[in-house]
Amino acid sequence: MNVTRTQFLLALAGAGSLAAQERPKMHMFERQDFAVDDFQAAGFILDIGGGGEGIIGLMKSSQVVAIDLYKRELEDAPPGPLKIVMDATDLKFLDATFDTVTAFFSLMYMNPEVQRKTFAEAFRVMKPGGRWLIWDAVMPTVMEKDTKGPAFRFRFHLPDGKEIQTGYGAFWPEKPLDAGHYKALAQQAGFRIGAVKEQPGGFQTFSMELRKPA
Repeated sequence: MNVTRTQFLLALAGAGSLAAQERPKMHMFERQDFAVDDFQAAGFILDIGGGGEGIIGLMKSSQVVAIDLYKRELEDAPPGPLKIVMDATDLKFLDATFDTVTAFFSLMYMNPEVQRKTFAEAFRVMKPGGRWLIWDAVMPTVMEKDTKGPAFRFRFHLPDGKEIQTGYGAFWPEKPLDAGHYKALAQQAGFRIGAVKEQPGGFQTFSMELRKPA
């Protein structure tokens, strides 16, 4: 069963369109504070999985081209970015289009094969010397019997002082999806790995900067 971020959150709250028997029982982590640092970017920013809360769109507004597999996710996102329904494994942009690509807690919703294709496509549409900024949570394997996956709850602190409370979750992976996992995908796609910042807490998060060689 494929569940969008919106359906997932509504189901956890007991207010979603999913039938009660379909609402996933999740391993619930305590809410975690997360400061989202500002970043410099010239030109357009491709935001992969930019629907839902649209954090990158809130920060960079009209610079952002937000893509998401689900129209509803983009409809729910704040105004400002250009919003396009698109599959990240089959981007409809020309080679070397973007200086900056972002993925804000969206890779966790993809299985490893989809991630691999997404990394290859991000590399293709990025200009030489461009960078990909990634924020995500480490996805562990099963931690609690009879649960479908982890649910991560956040209080995001944005550079302009805004606070956004939300949550993300997906199904348990077959193997942990951590910073090392994404580094391997990045190297396979041709990226050079820049700064990697890991943040411990009730659950672990990380941010990563990848570069396409000039």
